[in-house]
Amino acid sequence: MRGLVLDTEYGLDVSVERDRNGLITRGAVVGYNTDQCAALVLSMSQGDLKEDPLVGCGLTQFVRGRYSPSRIEKRIRAHFARVGISYDDYSNRLSVTINTKPL
Repeated sequence: MRGLVLDTEYGLDVSVERDRNGLITRGAVVGYNTDQCAALVLSMSQGDLKEDPLVGCGLTQFVRGRYSPSRIEKRIRAHFARVGISYDDYSNRLSVTINTKPL
């Protein structure tokens, strides 16, 4: 998907271009941002995004729990669908190792 691009610290990526009179003609960078959207959805917990409080996988709760890979995948699928990312199209870009054995 295309949209505003964030920098490595999740701030708005700005590249100011001026015309010969010194007026700003371009500013915010627009481009392919599916990777950053997926990273944000995976890292957020529900309630972090005030515009849509239901978005956010909350993967930190799965770190020490005994959850099956299918349950985790189902949660990721649901949250990706909410923001318009197709899990099936994006799954080849994900590299996730899930260890379901207790520590």
